[in-house]
Amino acid sequence: MNQQPAECQAAIDAVKELLDTHFKEAEESADDGKFSLGFRVTFDRSHAPTKLKVTCRVSKITTDEIETSVDDPDQAKLPL
Repeated sequence: MNQQPAECQAAIDAVKELLDTHFKEAEESADDGKFSLGFRVTFDRSHAPTKLKVTCRVSKITTDEIETSVDDPDQAKLPL
């Protein structure tokens, strides 16, 4: 197994903690069994020590659709 740099390991640990914390909430928000958890890891090396920020977003996935036909208004209608 590759040894991860300390910053990467800290990010992995934070993602795991947030996943453990929010998974049940995300699962309960499921719509037809669909839900997502998104993670973003930000490293700020502009100061020492490096600041690490990990955010988690829980989303219920809703899909909706409307399909219709629209006649061309410039096309004359043919008599039936």
